[in-house]
Amino acid sequence: MIRRFFLLIVTLFSFLYSSDLKVISSANKLKLYEKNEWKSLLHFKDELNIKDNNFILSINNFSLKNEMEQTIQGFFEPQSNYENVNQHFQCKFPARFLFIKKELDLKDDIFPKIDCFEFEEYKKKAPSDKIYMVYASENVKNPSSMMGHTFLKFEGKNEQNEIKAHSISFYTTIHTINLFELFYENFISGMEGTFVLRPYKETLDRYIKDEKRNVWEYELNLNSYQQKLLSYHIWELKDVDMKYFFTKYNCSTVLFYTLSLVNPKIYNDEKLWVTPLDITKYLYKYDLIKSSQLIASDGWMNRMLKENFDQNNVDIKSGYYDISDYKSPNKIPDERQIKFSYKKVDDEKYAKISFLPASHLLSDDNREYFGESELKIAYLSLLANENKLDIDEFTLYGMKSLLPYQSLAKDLSYEFEMTFKKDFDTKMNYVNNTRIDGGVGYDFKLSYDMDIYFLLNTGLNHNKEDKLKLIANPKMGLIIYEILNMKSILNYEKFYLETNRVYDKYSLSQDIFFSKNKKIYFDLQRYESTKDKTNLEIGVSFNF
Repeated sequence: MIRRFFLLIVTLFSFLYSSDLKVISSANKLKLYEKNEWKSLLHFKDELNIKDNNFILSINNFSLKNEMEQTIQGFFEPQSNYENVNQHFQCKFPARFLFIKKELDLKDDIFPKIDCFEFEEYKKKAPSDKIYMVYASENVKNPSSMMGHTFLKFEGKNEQNEIKAHSISFYTTIHTINLFELFYENFISGMEGTFVLRPYKETLDRYIKDEKRNVWEYELNLNSYQQKLLSYHIWELKDVDMKYFFTKYNCSTVLFYTLSLVNPKIYNDEKLWVTPLDITKYLYKYDLIKSSQLIASDGWMNRMLKENFDQNNVDIKSGYYDISDYKSPNKIPDERQIKFSYKKVDDEKYAKISFLPASHLLSDDNREYFGESELKIAYLSLLANENKLDIDEFTLYGMKSLLPYQSLAKDLSYEFEMTFKKDFDTKMNYVNNTRIDGGVGYDFKLSYDMDIYFLLNTGLNHNKEDKLKLIANPKMGLIIYEILNMKSILNYEKFYLETNRVYDKYSLSQDIFFSKNKKIYFDLQRYESTKDKTNLEIGVSFNF
């Protein structure tokens, strides 16, 4: 009897061992570890974005192949090897399990039967009969949401036949107002990332009511396998130590890998810096939208009605208006920008190249936003001539939000900038300045295509001649969208170092848009002071 039992155990382990090797051999022959879906399951792109050894099993000797082999081996381990069965690889990595079975056309009965209680509970409590990608519009006044936010929504019926909806989001919480510390954490050390599943209504109310942001819901066009793969992968990320980086690993990066699971072509279409807007555009580009819906904040709705309807002649309750494609995220120009230009600073002539790794400038075509705005992050421009190469501007962080004032909304306009840039000192020499300044004011819409704004700005400035000084630089401007797809910005600024006037600056910016992502531009700046100066720039700009 004992001998038979022993032989049974040996036979069982031999079967599992041989099955294990056969599956690994088949996977290696097909090089499944090179497939985009496998790389996406690991959030791997040239390097590991997640370095938690509970998620990356081969962390001490990582390769895509080693990770696949160790994962497959774990699928064949008997349940008795685990004190907590929920730690079995079939339970921890159900998306990897599903992917391997589908790619190799494997049946469940070749694997040991594992009771994954917590995973089954997850499927019941967060049903995913429908999966949505949700885009919450940008808020440039808030550093944590200045480029918008993307997250998932799961919707389905639970065991009680009740429709339940949950949001699944990866984000970080900012604990400091120190901008230098914030820069270090966001770009170098990483911040603590949090993966949260909560009732969808709570998330929606926060964006719509508290933060007054618009929300676009896109139901994803997925088959049954794709729905499971996506839903199961979210489970795999729930207890993982994930570092949040503002540029290289954020809410959009997580969704980039998630969407690459259901359409592997997306994996090869990674942007220099994947933004929430990029994620939204992937849905259009790769035909992943089954249906869409805009949920508008009250402020946005008020602006839309005022902009498009004569409130004396229209009864909004009497009809239905489709606003889902009005000021759509898909119509916004791409968020990376490179510019080539000729610049003349008084009598000096330069070639200039400028690069914006993400977001947009005030001079861009901002008609798909409500209100003019600007967001510069790590914006760099260089000047070159036969004698030298120099930095014209490096803006670590700069924002402008010019929301038209309304009796209902009563919005203020804001500006803030941390920059190293060339400007004129008190002797009217064009020198390097380090500047932190900002202000508040009002923007008024004169017509559908014309705004006037006023800003009271102050801050600190340092250069070699003037040292560190308080500055005041109030400004006013006019923004006009014209015929032939043109845009003009007229600006007047008085610049003071403490109580000493340095100059009055008159600026004209003229942009001609040939397409959503291409334009030519002309900038003229006139400085009136003890010595009058004129700067001129002509160039082309490409968004990508």
